[in-house]
Parts: sequence; C-alpha cells; structure tokens
Amino acid sequence: MKASSKSSAHTRFIPREEIDGCSAWRFSAMDGSEDAPAVVTETREPVIDGPSAEALHEIREQAHAEGYALGHAAGGQEVRDALEATVRKTAEETAVRMAQLLHNTREHLQKSEEQISRHILDLACDLARQVVRQELQCNTQHLKPVITEALAQLVDDGLPATVRMNPGDLALMKGALLENLGPSAPDFVADNNISPGGCLVESASTGVDASIEKRWLRAIANLGLDAPWNPENADV
Repeated sequence: MKASSKSSAHTRFIPREEIDGCSAWRFSAMDGSEDAPAVVTETREPVIDGPSAEALHEIREQAHAEGYALGHAAGGQEVRDALEATVRKTAEETAVRMAQLLHNTREHLQKSEEQISRHILDLACDLARQVVRQELQCNTQHLKPVITEALAQLVDDGLPATVRMNPGDLALMKGALLENLGPSAPDFVADNNISPGGCLVESASTGVDASIEKRWLRAIANLGLDAPWNPENADV
C-alpha cells in the first residue's frame, strides 16, 4: 500500500499551464565521441487573459449609462431652450397685447370723460334754462336793467329810440319803466316776435339785440356750449 502511494505521486500528470519552459533531452554517447548537443530552450509566451464576460457587461452598461446621460442632458437642454423660447415669445406677445389694451382703454376713458363732461354741461344748461324761465315768470322787473344797459350802448346821436318787447312783458312793466326812465324814456312797442324776457332796442342809426335767445347764447358760450334757448325737446 505504501509502495503504491509513493509510485502514484511521481506519475501525476502535469498540466501545460504549470510548465514554464521545456527542452529536448538527448542521451550522449558513452565514449564521449559525440559532441554535446545544443540545448534548445522553448520559451513560452505569457498568456494574457482578456476581460471576462461580466467585465464586458459592466463596460457596456457603463457606456450605455454614460451615453444615456449625455443624450438626456442634451435633449433636456434642447427642451429647456425650446420652452424658454416659447415662454419668451408668449411673454412678448402678451406684453404687446397688454400695451394695446391699455392704449385702447386710455382712449375709451378719455372719450368717456369727454362724454360725461358734455352730459354734465348739458344737464347744467337744462337746469339753468329752467331756473331762468322760473325767474322770468316770478320777477316782473327783470327787464329794467336789460333795457337800461341796452339804451346805454346806443350812440348818443340825439335820435329817438324804440324798445320792442313781448306784449305780456310790456303790459306788466311799461308803467314802471316810464317812471324810472323819466323824460328820456324811449317808445315802447309790443312785438309778438319777441320772446318773454327779452327786448330789442333800436334807433335810427344802430340797435341792440337783448332778446333772451341772444343773451342765453352769450352766457353758455363761456362754457363751450351752443344750446338754443328753446330746443325742440325742451319744456316750454
């Protein structure tokens, strides 16, 4: 049993990978007649192992991940650039629309203010007309200062003057007018064409229109209005 174990230990097969080099062996002649043979040494190139399948898989996975990351970054940048361009364009268009809207709103407000101001003036004009008419009906002496001022505007040429008045006004005021004006009182003539509250003072060379229509237009002209004394829609 021991001999068998010892013999098997020296007969083990040696793999090629464990042999670094080998040389041919020749037996020389016993008498020394043959030259010693040259020893040929076989040098075995070292075996370089390539990357394993697992390493190749990791390399591919890494390359794929890097490529995906680069592509994702480039694509994300393109998306961000496109989004920023869209947002910028939308903001510019919105700014233009808002500016136009503000401009139109300003114009509308200006027109509205003008219309409101005009309506207020028209309303004030209507109220003033009613007040004046009420005053003309209540105050029978309203024509005294008007006639006095009109007579003062006539040229003092010594010619007689004539005052044309509405018949109703003349009937109420003739006595008081003659009393106040004294000997220089003009001739008073009833004229149905003269509206109540007005008069025409005439002489041979000139005249003064003190009708209520003319005086009304002169009064409201200072307000930039041109409303007639008796408009078609006004209450008489």
